[in-house]
Amino acid sequence: MNILISKQSIRVSSALVVTGLLTLASSLAFSQPIAPDGATEAPAAQAAPQLPSLASPEDSQADSGAAGSEDSQAADDNAYDIQEGLQAFEEQDYEGALANFTDGAMKGHALAQFNLALMYHNGIGTEADYERAMQLYALAAQQGMTSAQFNLALMYDRGEGVERDFDEAYYWYMQAAEQGDASGQYAIGTMNFYGQGRPTDYEEAIRWYQEAARQGHRDAQYNLGVMHLSGMGTEEDPVVALTWFTMAADNGSADAQYNAALMYAAGSGTEQDLDKAVGYLERAGEQGLRDAQTRLGMLYVSTNTADFPRDYEKGRHWFNESAHQGDPLGQFYLGRIYAEGLGVEQSDKIGHMWYEIAMRFGHEAGREYMLDLRSRMTSTEVEEAEVMALRWMIAYAVRNPGELQLRQETQDGRPQGAPQDNGQGSGAPQPGNAPGNNGDNPQGQPQLPSPVIDQPRTAS
Repeated sequence: MNILISKQSIRVSSALVVTGLLTLASSLAFSQPIAPDGATEAPAAQAAPQLPSLASPEDSQADSGAAGSEDSQAADDNAYDIQEGLQAFEEQDYEGALANFTDGAMKGHALAQFNLALMYHNGIGTEADYERAMQLYALAAQQGMTSAQFNLALMYDRGEGVERDFDEAYYWYMQAAEQGDASGQYAIGTMNFYGQGRPTDYEEAIRWYQEAARQGHRDAQYNLGVMHLSGMGTEEDPVVALTWFTMAADNGSADAQYNAALMYAAGSGTEQDLDKAVGYLERAGEQGLRDAQTRLGMLYVSTNTADFPRDYEKGRHWFNESAHQGDPLGQFYLGRIYAEGLGVEQSDKIGHMWYEIAMRFGHEAGREYMLDLRSRMTSTEVEEAEVMALRWMIAYAVRNPGELQLRQETQDGRPQGAPQDNGQGSGAPQPGNAPGNNGDNPQGQPQLPSPVIDQPRTAS
């Protein structure tokens, strides 16, 4: 089983915080339903970055560690008023906000120290200065402010303003975690899982994931599903795994929705329920998870029962969605839809186009089907199809710079250096079909990616 990681992000206030997203993702898979040799619109633009939400006195009531600091601030309101800084920031008077927070920070106010650190960290109203941000986070963290403890840990975690230090990161995550901070608890669980700052300890990872999961942390819930499904630190238990996946899915995790769907489709940990499987797949697909989109397409074109009749139109829709996100399997099946006229007007040219694209993205069966289709096409039709494929790939490369590496063909149409197709689909392993995975059982070991992102994010 592949375990994927999404990324952690800086929190920006004690109440409005960004949860760390070091997500362990499991990619389950089931058999491809169309052919034994088998095998969307462009991705939505990313939302514009938002300014961070600063910590306010009201936030400190939700940040258990800042309560004592706030008491001292309340007793000294005449000397310092943080509201002036917050208002200046809201009005984008960053010079005024910096002056106010600097005054408060020098007087020992944790909220002012935190907000000033945030401005230096993000380079708002001043040049970004990680060392200064770290110093200010440390001052607030030492007063028990959990958001400052978390952000300080994160800077050690990813080496901002200091050499990367998992030991220090672990210490400060733990300070936040022990005060009940869900993101800190999640980070501690993840560091135990990967052996960062200490030896790998799956049981300890489970303990801290459970603490965070009880507070509704969906990535902790998801990770618990992965660990119970795989028997990491606990007995393999698909029933418990499905429970955690379902909780995370209902909290909006697309990966959990995908895994829950596949478990319902296979009857793993529950009775088989195709309606629930499709429901969860559609939720994941609507969030843009391309594996879910491809699996939906497979279900709609391959299943034909009284309760679930075949629907080529829906199948084509979901293959189109995943194909435009660069999924070779979706591209291959979209080619078959057009080449065989399944619910659409038959078109050798469009079929050839998608077979070629799938081949260029690493799907060996795409080459074989393309060459077979080419045998009944005129040279003009082949040239037109190749131009269509080239135009699509150029547009994709523009949308996704640096992602597409086209494979070169020899004169016989075989890609150079292409792996041999094993008859199960793409020669290159795809998400949801790990190397050695026959589509029934999760296999493989987790990979260790970087646990952070380059820029902080904010939460609504």
